[in-house]
Amino acid sequence: RPVRTTCVRVQANSGLVPLVESIQRDQMKTGLSKIAVGDSVRVGLAVVEAKGKTRTQKLDGVIIAEGSKGLSRNVTFRRIFQGVGVELTLPVHAPVVQSIELIKHGRVRRSKLYYLRDRLGKSAKLKSIVGAAKTKRDAQVAAAEAAMREEEA
Repeated sequence: RPVRTTCVRVQANSGLVPLVESIQRDQMKTGLSKIAVGDSVRVGLAVVEAKGKTRTQKLDGVIIAEGSKGLSRNVTFRRIFQGVGVELTLPVHAPVVQSIELIKHGRVRRSKLYYLRDRLGKSAKLKSIVGAAKTKRDAQVAAAEAAMREEEA
């Protein structure tokens, strides 16, 4: 019968984890409005034109999915262009995304809104958050921001 011994797990390269997190924190954008799935947003994308000129193109649409956290955070953005649905998966902290402006909060009960792909017209619209629900949502956002600030410290 083998003798059981207690094992202590030691994380390899444990000195690198805080270093990587601090580097990532420096590269993250600050001042972005808190967006969630279902929100209508206006995204400013950097578009490179002829002779190296760069301009910002504004696109209006809805956030239908979110993925990851921190520096690698992605959002899937959907808009209708000339009657055709276009989806972009955008890394939030990438240099190509210059701004994300919140237009309105949408009231949703799902974390992924892929069902909007099959909808057209009025059935593809999301309800807005108003009244007490908006106050509750604002309180949740404030609590999440406080938790993030605590986590960073």
